[in-house]
Amino acid sequence: CSLIFGHKTYTAVVTSTFSPSVFTMAPKKGSKTAKKAVPTKAPTKADPLFPSRPRSFNVGGAIRPAGRDLSRFVRWPKYVRIQRQRAVLYQRLKVPPSINQFTKAIGKNEAASVFNLLNKYRPE
Repeated sequence: CSLIFGHKTYTAVVTSTFSPSVFTMAPKKGSKTAKKAVPTKAPTKADPLFPSRPRSFNVGGAIRPAGRDLSRFVRWPKYVRIQRQRAVLYQRLKVPPSINQFTKAIGKNEAASVFNLLNKYRPE
């Protein structure tokens, strides 16, 4: 048998050959002893409180529990994620009142009444 590593060649002489008759496995422990008889149990009847139902392994089948709420694991649209993150940030932050006044816009009806009032005091 010759092996080549880089530019050098190494030769090895094999002195023994493998023969399956030479190697024998040790006997298993307890294999020659008589096996103990296992008492057989009487077949149990199905419980009427928990009837067995056939399961459908198809897509949308009866694998997961039916009442489980999986809405947390849904990939929500980007605008939904942004508005939820914004709500969490606003709960965690304390905003000064001088800045907070710009977060709430005035309603359309209130804006109309304010503009009517300011229109009376408009310079000529």
